[in-house]
Amino acid sequence: MRTYRLQVRLLQAAVSLALIVLIAGFSGVFNGGAKPNPATVGTPGSTGDSTPVVSNPKIVALGDSFTYGYPGGPEQAWPRRLEELLQAPVVNKGQVKQTAQNLFERFDQDVLTEKPGRVIIFVGTGDALQGVKAETYQNNVKGMVEKAKSNHIIPVLALPLPYPGSKQEVQKSITDMREWMLNLAQTEQILVLDFASVLFDQEGKGIKELFADDNYPNNKGYEEMAAYAARVLK
Repeated sequence: MRTYRLQVRLLQAAVSLALIVLIAGFSGVFNGGAKPNPATVGTPGSTGDSTPVVSNPKIVALGDSFTYGYPGGPEQAWPRRLEELLQAPVVNKGQVKQTAQNLFERFDQDVLTEKPGRVIIFVGTGDALQGVKAETYQNNVKGMVEKAKSNHIIPVLALPLPYPGSKQEVQKSITDMREWMLNLAQTEQILVLDFASVLFDQEGKGIKELFADDNYPNNKGYEEMAAYAARVLK
């Protein structure tokens, strides 16, 4: 009788174990499970594995002077060169002396009316130079991300560029913005472009042959930015 009861208990235990294995298999516990991908920081030649599939190739580049192409103009800017490299429409909506609030206020007109598949949001340096509060900057960037997603447009975040020679509080503000944007991108699963990775060396100094002055790229600098963006966005 004891042997019979032991066999029943062993059978019950085996059935329970089988159910646990089955449930665990479905929930992704085995084989490492399915984990959310972190935000992808674009690096030359690599985009990671979180880049979404894009059905609409049109891109709007929304930004400040660095998108406009200062000190030259849109013809020398990275969006026009990016269009050539991707063989897809890239609309330059960069303007000089812009903050995130300026971009947010013209988002409907400059982005939504274009009906792109992706929008590159490139802003922050102007906010730091103009002393905009971090909370204001963050709310405007998040607002643009939300607007993009709610209109089925994939947002891409470009980290603010350093501004050598500026006051320490300006440089710290830019550093803080970059860190905050990376965290936002990780939370929202957004692709990130870091143009500083091709414009500055490992010590954080601007590569001289890529700059027209201390802060703004020359033609070659904008070419490097476009080539980098093309590698990431492809």
